[in-house]
Amino acid sequence: MGETPTISATANSSNAGLQTSYPPITDDDEEPPDHRSHRSNLSRDSRVTGKVERSSTICTYTVEEQPSTSLSGLPQVSGEEPVRRLSRLRTLFTPAHTVGPIPGYKASLIAAIKYSPLNICLAFIPVSWALHYTHQSHTLVFVFSALAIIPLAALLGLGTEQVAFRTSQSVGGLLNATLGNVVEMIIAGIALKECDLALVQSSLLGGLLSNLLLVLGTAFIVGGFRFHQQEFQPMAAQLNSSLMTVSVISLLVPAAFHEFLGDRLAGEEGPLLLQLSRGSSIVLILIYIAYLFFQFYSHNHLFMDVPISVAHQKTKGGAEITTTTTAALPTWMLHDKAKMNIPSAIFILVASTALAYVTAENLVSSLNGLVENSSISKEWITLIVIPVISNAAEHATAVVVASKGKFDLAMSVAVGSCIQIALFVVPVLVIIAWGMGKPLTLLFDPIETMCLFMSVLIVKFSIEDGKSHWMSGVVLIGVYVVIALSFWDYPMAQNTLPATLICV
Repeated sequence: MGETPTISATANSSNAGLQTSYPPITDDDEEPPDHRSHRSNLSRDSRVTGKVERSSTICTYTVEEQPSTSLSGLPQVSGEEPVRRLSRLRTLFTPAHTVGPIPGYKASLIAAIKYSPLNICLAFIPVSWALHYTHQSHTLVFVFSALAIIPLAALLGLGTEQVAFRTSQSVGGLLNATLGNVVEMIIAGIALKECDLALVQSSLLGGLLSNLLLVLGTAFIVGGFRFHQQEFQPMAAQLNSSLMTVSVISLLVPAAFHEFLGDRLAGEEGPLLLQLSRGSSIVLILIYIAYLFFQFYSHNHLFMDVPISVAHQKTKGGAEITTTTTAALPTWMLHDKAKMNIPSAIFILVASTALAYVTAENLVSSLNGLVENSSISKEWITLIVIPVISNAAEHATAVVVASKGKFDLAMSVAVGSCIQIALFVVPVLVIIAWGMGKPLTLLFDPIETMCLFMSVLIVKFSIEDGKSHWMSGVVLIGVYVVIALSFWDYPMAQNTLPATLICV
């Protein structure tokens, strides 16, 4: 064998020379890790010149260090960062996976028709319009308009998903976050136009309660009956809880302001509440923008499809099967291929929005007549009925994916919708009302605000450990039923507002 072979490297530059000895690379041995790292460090910003001499004892190579330059002769040290940023920006508009063949217009139409069994309710659209324009019973107009809105909300979701399918997960998530509550925004916008501020507030807060308690509770129960215990990302759950807490604080502060300072401020209370609400709305919108940046850009790995938990599935014999669940995939990522082409998807979005607007307008106009001819309070309809029908498609999605073990996705559908309403829809409507000269504030009905506060607390306790079971769902739905019963005969609280906050 003889003497131990060595390898030496010499680097020549204008500053200094470098000589290093390593054991040589033989045909039978792999290259040592320290040798590889040293060679990588030498060649990172250098160009290798000369030739390699290799023998059984010594292998010598010479490296001449030269600064790498771009085409313009400038060093690339600082130029790599803009290229990296441009590449990262380009990925936002790159489909998350292979789109596959683009469906034709006929295939797109068939896909829209077969998208959901709820589409059978599309037949109620002309019926509700006919009843409205022929001045029939307000009860009939309201019932058929409500049934017609349900499939329109589902088709809005389909159009959004198909457009998002052609983009990255980040941009697709942003589209879904922006268009996810179009029906609620339409109903609230119509009520705002008609100066029914109590309806605006009750319908939006009812959407929060519906998603937090009814949808999430149903997902807990459905998933809990199939899986002994479901686990999800605790970090995302804690972040969602914190954001919901922020939204509740933004409602509690005006309520406390009105309760404890209203008598002392006399006629000045209204302008001060408007100023407080509009400033808070701007802050909430900024928080929502930061949340989108966090979720879809800086920390999007926390919301991507990565194995994170293990659930135990019960069998009929009582045994448990361990199954792995994953982080939430957006709903458009659940499909293997596109169902519609882009023009058809955009047409579905535009047509569904237009039909939903007219139908929702008929629904809102029939609401007062319905309340006058029945023993049901307007508060109960706006807080319970309208949010349930406008979110029916999202409810079905959350339950279905929870039954398949995709509980992070169910969480993102239910709680994510709440975050969007609380941090985006409500403050945006306050800003829009500001521009319209209407006194919409964050001073909600005190009982409604208290119910939301308690709901956020109980949801926080249910998800903060990153685990769930069916009993948690029973508790959430039980709380929702209690709230629904308490508002059955609850009167609207419009007359408790300061005179300057009553819309005329």
